[in-house]
Amino acid sequence: MRPSSSTRVEISPSTQNLVRIIPGPAGIVQAAKLLKQRDILLGLDGVVMSTQEYMKKVIEDVGEDEDFKSGSWVSAIDYVNANGGTASGCLGDIKNFLKNGKLDQVVAIVKSYSLNVTGDLTVTMKDLSGIIHGTIHHKFIVEGGYGKDIFIGAALILANVSVFSLKPSMHYLNITMRNVVKVFRKDTIPGSGSG
Repeated sequence: MRPSSSTRVEISPSTQNLVRIIPGPAGIVQAAKLLKQRDILLGLDGVVMSTQEYMKKVIEDVGEDEDFKSGSWVSAIDYVNANGGTASGCLGDIKNFLKNGKLDQVVAIVKSYSLNVTGDLTVTMKDLSGIIHGTIHHKFIVEGGYGKDIFIGAALILANVSVFSLKPSMHYLNITMRNVVKVFRKDTIPGSGSG
């Protein structure tokens, strides 16, 4: 029996997010296919686009993330570009960026932090490709003078960062003073040169 044209299909918010999105570039293709499947399920056949068009939409939607519009993020990207570099997301696809257990460059936003028993900060960081956990050594905070700058929303540019891999799919950053290139506070205004 075919449903009548007045039958509505609704996707429940509680079941909509049951699919685990693959980190990194493969996640863009996966998200595009999920959007396309959703539109087909909803009977929006007239507006269904090619998979490539859905991929463009997913990439544009990443630009809607408020973290990547913040002054700290924009300033960090401007700094990297001004110094001849490029900021490519590596946290969601570490295996392809890892060299001798280290990442050459990380440009990321602090999403959460807490002080642990040794005085180090346990952090969650995010870039365009994914999220990772890590530890910021206490000397970075105290001796480096960055304690007043590390809050949720701060953007960090790091170099030569050690990565510990507890499992093939579970990675952890170890951030020390030697890794710091620049820190942009959450309240940084793009183009102000401060950070």
